[in-house]
Amino acid sequence: MDSEHRVILNVGGIRHETYTHVLKKIPATRLSRLTPNLANYDPVLNEYFFDRHPGVFSMILNYYRTGKLHYPTNVCGPLFEEELEFWGLDANQVEPCCWMTYTSHR
Repeated sequence: MDSEHRVILNVGGIRHETYTHVLKKIPATRLSRLTPNLANYDPVLNEYFFDRHPGVFSMILNYYRTGKLHYPTNVCGPLFEEELEFWGLDANQVEPCCWMTYTSHR
């Protein structure tokens, strides 16, 4: 893949790099609809900035890459739920191995 298909996402000060085709794997989500016309795109740095939890975002980006959504045990359930909602993801996609831990906050 060449650099024109690479996307830089700065989430809470942590830079993540991936490709546009990875972000298109889960349609109708915030990341699948990125465009340089968005207010959070910085053309000088060539990156999108989101003031969100960077640790949770690692799990979210991994979901795009692998198709498996795991729950990070170092954050509380409501925070994870809030982040999923922001990114436009369905909490029901949490993997079975993490489901009981994730739902215990309810």
